Amino acid sequence: MSSHSIVRRNNHIKNHLFSDTYQYDGEYSVETEILLTQYNARILEWKKIERDTPSFQELIDPYCINWFRVTGLKDVQTIGRMLQELELHPVDNKAVLTPCHAARIDDDAGRIIMVLRPCFYESKRTVTSEHICIIVKGNVIVSFRERGLLSMDNVMKSLRMNIMSVRESDPAMLVAFMLNAVISTMIGTAIKVEEMLENMDNILLEAESTNINIGRQIEQCRHANLIIQKNTIPLRKEFKKLLDTDLVRTNPATHPLYTEIYNQLDFLLLTSENSKELLSSMRDLYVPNTDLKMNTIMKRLTLVSTLFIPITFLVGLWGMNFEIMPETKWPYGYLFALVVLGITVGG
Repeated sequence: MSSHSIVRRNNHIKNHLFSDTYQYDGEYSVETEILLTQYNARILEWKKIERDTPSFQELIDPYCINWFRVTGLKDVQTIGRMLQELELHPVDNKAVLTPCHAARIDDDAGRIIMVLRPCFYESKRTVTSEHICIIVKGNVIVSFRERGLLSMDNVMKSLRMNIMSVRESDPAMLVAFMLNAVISTMIGTAIKVEEMLENMDNILLEAESTNINIGRQIEQCRHANLIIQKNTIPLRKEFKKLLDTDLVRTNPATHPLYTEIYNQLDFLLLTSENSKELLSSMRDLYVPNTDLKMNTIMKRLTLVSTLFIPITFLVGLWGMNFEIMPETKWPYGYLFALVVLGITVGG
């Protein structure tokens, strides 16, 4: 076991204890960057915040929605100081700095915290998850992304274009756009897995399929679907809590948005379940196909063996080193042997 994994495991154990400070329990050394977006019906401004800023609390504009976007969890001291100055609970550090948490949503004393695990294809065949934590309190929203791979460009575009009058609404509208970005990414991943499985299913149904990597591809899709289900099932169960919070109930304009997000979660879960059924049927089909291919190969080897067994016998018979043998001094013996071997194989 490497020293890196030992350190991470120790941090994981420490983060399960109650404390005033916690350690980052991830494996990505992404530098911490902070962006502050402030907006209302009339203005939209964003700027980069230095980590050594004297006070995060003084940056808050009471007449605006204040969205702190934090990318990278390496600087645990700055993150802890930010949460403390924003008057958030110390245990929120634990949710932010522990990426192995399952998706969950908590509502306590006007503070809502959402832990999300969106998954997407980081490369052509590899599905990965990113730890995202969103905290909402009053007119302040703080979002933490472990690596910043999940793009929030569509959310910023919605603010710039004031889609659905998002700048004139309360934080619930912006949170809905953020959740939609997360769920849409997961749906895209689930659909891609389903399409890959359908293509492989068609390949397996072809009697003369020669794709030797199909077994590895099935296993990759199975692993990807497991990640999707692992991150979707807890989020769908927890999402009902969000529908009952004051954040959603106090603004009727956001009700259809959150209902749509919940429907998207249902579609996401249905897609992953369909992929699971496809995987089950494909594994049942893959084993007989493999056996059939093996039988075809054995038939070919048997045919080759059948052709060579008689001529091997004749060559062995004529190759015996006896002094007295018929035809040993016959000048046409070699040609005669070739003719006999050919007739034998042909027969």
